Amino acid sequence: MNPQASQLSRVVVALKDLDIAPENPRFLEPADELIPDLAQSLAPDAAGQLLPLLVRKGGKKEKPYMALDGRRRLLGFRMLLEQGLITNDLEITTELCETQEAIAAALVTANGARLPVGPADKILAIRAMADKKFSVDKIARGLCMDLAEVKKFQVVSRVHLDAITAFKTKFIDFNTLKMIARIPTLAEQEAVISKGRQYGHLSAGQVRDYLDQEGLSAASSMMKIVGVDAYVEAGGKVSTDLLNELPDMCLDTPIAASLWAEKLQPLRDLFEGLGITTLINPDSDAQLPEEFGDPGYRYSRSKEEREALAEAQAKLATVREALPPVPEDGVFEVTGLAPFCKALFDQEVARLAPMPVRAVLIVPGDRTLLEFKFHTYVDDISAWEESKRAALDATPKAEPRVFDTVPERKILIDTDGESNAFHRLATEMAVRGLQCSLAGSFSAALKLQVCSMFEQVVLSQQGSYIDDRALKVSYTRNIQAANYGAVEGLDQGLVQRLLEFKDAYAETGLRPYAWVSSLAFGQIQELLALTTAASLWITEDATNMIRKKARALMQEVAEEIDHDIRTHWFPSADFYAKCSKKQLLGFADRMGCEGDTLGTMKKAALASYIAEQGVAHQWVPAALSFDNNAELEAEDDAADADSDDAAGAGNVELEGDEELEPEEEPVPNDAVTGGDEQLSEAA
Repeated sequence: MNPQASQLSRVVVALKDLDIAPENPRFLEPADELIPDLAQSLAPDAAGQLLPLLVRKGGKKEKPYMALDGRRRLLGFRMLLEQGLITNDLEITTELCETQEAIAAALVTANGARLPVGPADKILAIRAMADKKFSVDKIARGLCMDLAEVKKFQVVSRVHLDAITAFKTKFIDFNTLKMIARIPTLAEQEAVISKGRQYGHLSAGQVRDYLDQEGLSAASSMMKIVGVDAYVEAGGKVSTDLLNELPDMCLDTPIAASLWAEKLQPLRDLFEGLGITTLINPDSDAQLPEEFGDPGYRYSRSKEEREALAEAQAKLATVREALPPVPEDGVFEVTGLAPFCKALFDQEVARLAPMPVRAVLIVPGDRTLLEFKFHTYVDDISAWEESKRAALDATPKAEPRVFDTVPERKILIDTDGESNAFHRLATEMAVRGLQCSLAGSFSAALKLQVCSMFEQVVLSQQGSYIDDRALKVSYTRNIQAANYGAVEGLDQGLVQRLLEFKDAYAETGLRPYAWVSSLAFGQIQELLALTTAASLWITEDATNMIRKKARALMQEVAEEIDHDIRTHWFPSADFYAKCSKKQLLGFADRMGCEGDTLGTMKKAALASYIAEQGVAHQWVPAALSFDNNAELEAEDDAADADSDDAAGAGNVELEGDEELEPEEEPVPNDAVTGGDEQLSEAA
């Protein structure tokens, strides 16, 4: 058991009230030779006490507190007492083990199981001891730390105290602390920490940007070519990293740039020998003069151009693999790049063709040793683009596509007051009802299939999208799909009949075409009607997303088969729950329901009442029909009449609301099937 887990109480005890407990495993051991160094680190003007001692209360013949863990530190304090550096009243931080379990755990607790001293505490201790002129060796022995770690922490300990505090409170990490230590003055360090606290965040990258050291890293691509030794011989100055973790910095950039340009002279001679202007610039962001340009990526090339470019790229890849490696320590000789530069030039010739390569700019690479930028003249690019336009103008133009004209059928739907959710649901139920009617009419199903195929295979129409077609002849709807969602009492019977066909097919073991061929013609008629009906669908997610083309076709089909959804289904209370209360009261008014209490009913109760009354009155909302809205149709006809009158035509008078509003008498079942039977017999 770890005593840390026992919620020990923190107690401050005077030195005179402390002694080593007899049960301490090293009770009888004398002070070792490192105790003097430990004592120096415990001095009040040095690091002081970093960890509390583990103690128990003393017995009758013992001092008030007995040390279970921390014998060496207690011996160190006693040595300071003998030297007169402290008094017996010095307060020492301890943690009191009050239970037998905690005492037993303290006796066997190894240093590794104790809460370790944090890096920030070590840095503060080293800072205090260094201020007292302790040597690095003495600090290492006193704090029982590795010498190399002490040296690293000693350098960082010189940073501003605010930075160490920020590190201790975990506002910054150790990498950020080291970057702050590289800032030359304490005032600047304090300003950086203050700014970081102001913004609530400070990273090593932000401090690195602040440093913005002028000069070149000894590991940069430029210095790999120049060499640090040659740079120093030319009078260049070098600075070493504070912590010896980062590469040296070459402070005299102009000297390095001059030496770099001299080293690249063989490459200048090579490219100038190939007849192109060669520019060398130590700035990696440098650009060629304005008279030069690059046409960029070209999407269209001739077959010969593509083959030439592929051959040049393959040759360049082979040459690149044979390049000598860049040494980690030492100088790279650019003379070894001659074959690579020639192959690179050949690739750029193929890339820019038919335009010639006019110039190359060589700059230091960010991730590579060198970067080569090949350009042609801007005038060459303009001439090439003009030749392309001329060739395009000379190309015979294809005749513009002529679209067939399909007469438009007016769709007039009153969605005023309807929510998007209700409109989507009503449209879905309306389609499912039409499916049920269509499933009983082979003739209409056959006509719908042929019509849709004719529209897509024969006619040329602009903007004909699948979402705007009534019959999904791409057959995206499958009755076994999870999202098909047949409605009980509506299209569930249709789905069940198709599943019966599926089961019959599975029992034969035949392939689909052979199985269909084996069916009687009447069964084929039924299967075509059912599958066509199941494929019929539109989705309207909002009242402003009316699929007019799809509705026009559905309206025509519904008129031919005398479709009425009341033949198959009446809406339930769940359906009416999608309506607003204002809509429900409007439905009650249209059915002629009288009652002063309707307005006081809760929505759920009102929805149930409307569902019951709908069945009793044989009434469904107009949204479940594909007929045009009578009032909107009247307005539209009136508008057409006004326009005809303006053109000299006679007016068409409307004789009353009776002719505009559909009768609310129930439609007999044979009104839906009678016409279809005649068509089936004819077929």
